[in-house]
Amino acid sequence: MSSSVEKIKERLSIVDVISSYIQVEQSGKNFKAKCPFHNEKTPSFFISTDRGTYYCFGCGEKGDIFSFVEKFEGIDFMGSLKLLADKAGVTLESRNKNEKNDDKKSLYYEILEEATNFFEINFDKNTGPRAYLMSRGITDLTIKSFRVGYAKDEWRSLADYLIGKGYKRKDLEIVGLVKSSSSGFYDRFRGRIMFPISDSSGRIIAFSGRIFANEIQEGKDISEAKYLNSPDTPLFNKSNVLFGIDKAKTSIRKRGYSIIVEGQMDLILSHQADFTNTVAVSGTAFTDSTIDNESRINNLGLIRRLTPNIIFAYDGDSAGVRAASRSALIALSLDMQVKIAELPSGKDPADIILENIETWKDIIKNSVDIVTFHLNRICASSNDIRQRGKMVRDIIFPFLIMIKSSIEKSSYISIIHSKTGIPSNAIIEDFDVYERGHIVSNNINKDTNILLKKEIISRRESLEKRLLGIIFWKDKDKTGIDTLNIYKSIEEKIGKDILDKILILYEPFRDALAFEAEMWYGDKIKDISRDMEEIILNLEEEILNERLVLLLDKINQKNVLGEDFDPGPILIDYQKTVERIEKIKNHRLK
Repeated sequence: MSSSVEKIKERLSIVDVISSYIQVEQSGKNFKAKCPFHNEKTPSFFISTDRGTYYCFGCGEKGDIFSFVEKFEGIDFMGSLKLLADKAGVTLESRNKNEKNDDKKSLYYEILEEATNFFEINFDKNTGPRAYLMSRGITDLTIKSFRVGYAKDEWRSLADYLIGKGYKRKDLEIVGLVKSSSSGFYDRFRGRIMFPISDSSGRIIAFSGRIFANEIQEGKDISEAKYLNSPDTPLFNKSNVLFGIDKAKTSIRKRGYSIIVEGQMDLILSHQADFTNTVAVSGTAFTDSTIDNESRINNLGLIRRLTPNIIFAYDGDSAGVRAASRSALIALSLDMQVKIAELPSGKDPADIILENIETWKDIIKNSVDIVTFHLNRICASSNDIRQRGKMVRDIIFPFLIMIKSSIEKSSYISIIHSKTGIPSNAIIEDFDVYERGHIVSNNINKDTNILLKKEIISRRESLEKRLLGIIFWKDKDKTGIDTLNIYKSIEEKIGKDILDKILILYEPFRDALAFEAEMWYGDKIKDISRDMEEIILNLEEEILNERLVLLLDKINQKNVLGEDFDPGPILIDYQKTVERIEKIKNHRLK
């Protein structure tokens, strides 16, 4: 099975893969770039052509083409394998059908693909849904491209079909296709036009179903929601998914900016109008006020890696403006350049595109930065300077706080002065007071810092999975390497307690991790031994990085509480930890 990985690596160089995502430049026999995984002004991300690996000296990210794609695209190993196989023209080998239950995720993807096919067949057999979509301006070609389907208005149509194919009812519930009640079970989606939602690699992970218009007119289930999304599942987290990202990502990179809309129809018609750099939040990822900032940061982080330039094109009503403003705050905190497309009140992108595509093009072309957008609204609402001043403090200053560049802030203060008539010195004084009172308690900055800590943990998890995958695989086939000595080596580096914890944590995923290791290495024993040493060192480094964070937190906590304590022992521990990390880095560079 590992031949697929080998073929991909033979056909795709690491420079070709990474340069298709970010701009790289030659540095001796290797290449360098600005790291896509953290903000930096000068390149610290180095690519080794000989080893086929990369390493960032700024944030510590490291790996090969598969781990790069996993991290950049926000997908798992199997997702990166599929994406790179498609790019390399390699046909992936199928798993034995008898092994299907060993890897539940593969089974879930398979079920959702079968459901998508079923909905597509239903759509072709029913003329009503097609006629409705065409009345909204959607073409046959677009319908096929987005794999639009139809769920019949029947209680168990999909469930009966999938159970008849050999899938278990419990698994259908887990992926969100079936619901249970005291009287039995039934299809979650009924009488709806179905939009499949894909991850970045193109695998179906969920659905969004729009209630069919004819049924509303006939008075059926008129109390139902207009759109119904899949619930959170092992494959789908509604606050961490952008609809259309698999189709839009290449265009976003090429055009150098992204457009964010709210709904499926907005996205589909925008793509049809050749704005293929558009993604949709589907009413959840950014716009829902109950979604935490961390989820918005995750979503915008993916877009930020593609381009720092973003246009929010939400509905033209007050709810759309509020949603765009919440999203803009997060984008600014990630050092993105944020613009707002000004839509007429009561109109959404789908309405505008259907009426006149040229109008939509003009709206995107004339989009303005977030500060100017709100300034125009403030000036239009009042001529009173005192009233304008209050609205500037309440509405504009929260955006200025998020902007990292002092030059940009100064430029915006000049714009505020010229548009509102408020003296520049008064704006500066008020902003200084506002900034001192708010920046410490800013929740978005806190969430961004928390996310940076979680980045360390996510790198550690990736290393743990790779390491235990090899061990579980070799424990099973008993060939090639001495797993007993590996356990001893790991204990020496990270400690027996930590090893025992991760063994317990990943035991339920033994078969899936072993399969990934077998896919990766096959019979290349030399590569396994060399990589094992490197993985163990990297894992030790990540654990030490966590320790640094904990030691700093301990000092900060005591300072905040005003406790009288001797920081000496903590600082000594900190210094020893830093020295060990440096030794690991020096070893890596040899």
